[in-house]
Amino acid sequence: MLNRVLGLAMGAALSVAALPAAAQEFTFRLAHYLPPMHNMAANVLPGWAERIHEQSDGRIRIEIFPAGQLLGVDEIFDGVQAGVADIGWSMPGATPGRFPVLSVLELPFIFTDAETASQVIMEVYESGAMDAEFQGVRLLYLHTHASGILNTIPRVETLEDLQGLRMRFPSPAARMMLERLGAQPVGVPAPQAYESLERGVLDGVAFPYDAMQGLRLGEQVNYHIDWPTYVLTFYLVMNENSFNSLPEELQQLILDNSGMQEAIAVGAAWDASDVRAREFVAGLGNESFALSDEEAARWEAAVQPGIDAFLEETEAAGIPAREIYEGARARVQALSGQ
Repeated sequence: MLNRVLGLAMGAALSVAALPAAAQEFTFRLAHYLPPMHNMAANVLPGWAERIHEQSDGRIRIEIFPAGQLLGVDEIFDGVQAGVADIGWSMPGATPGRFPVLSVLELPFIFTDAETASQVIMEVYESGAMDAEFQGVRLLYLHTHASGILNTIPRVETLEDLQGLRMRFPSPAARMMLERLGAQPVGVPAPQAYESLERGVLDGVAFPYDAMQGLRLGEQVNYHIDWPTYVLTFYLVMNENSFNSLPEELQQLILDNSGMQEAIAVGAAWDASDVRAREFVAGLGNESFALSDEEAARWEAAVQPGIDAFLEETEAAGIPAREIYEGARARVQALSGQ
């Protein structure tokens, strides 16, 4: 993958127009992997790009390349570092092992909504805990999707019902969770999940409600278990040289549209998309239901040893994983007033 990215970088044209410094205009390429109909692809990222274009009086233009047209989901970080893309949006889970602190924050039972999760994760980033993970790029913001749930073709009400079901997982933490619950985790890229369900390769998927509409997965599953579990994190990063090519006032404009407040706003947009998607699946005739308190306790008890093992393994690699995990849980409680 890295060789491909470096090869593309060597052949990439310079994106900054050679105009006089006083009137210089800049065109940046933004790569992501989502299909154009997804809310992030259709509204959030284009809205951000248009806002920057307007606020810069047209001096910054951002061209968006969706659906892996420029870089694949697992190539985006390296591609931004190398200058193939100037800006990239992707998920750390696509490159397992590369973002250990973020992996801790994707463990189950920390967050239940994207707005809170995005704030807490940005706070952890601002503490310096992720400095090593984002070397070589300018991090613009981190955010999450709304809480992931299990969406299935057959009805699943008990742990026994879940045994052996082939479930798509989005991250190492979600894979661990599914294994502990007795399902069979299957690695499928998000854009291929619809076809995999349609062909019978999968019995279900771990995704938030948002994906049921944004990726049309609600058309292929029948049931949605309202058991909030994990969140998936996403990053928006910028090539350092591209950022440094801007005059100071345009650098500040980028920064003014990045950081904590942008992360919280994007998280809130994902929560709103989740609400719309719940209505969407109801319109399809799908059924959403909650686990009983007793059953939910069984599921959580099944997953907890995996969480402990994950934390221990990450601690052995020199990351204060349990401190980060428990600190995030405490921060969520503080923000919710509990």
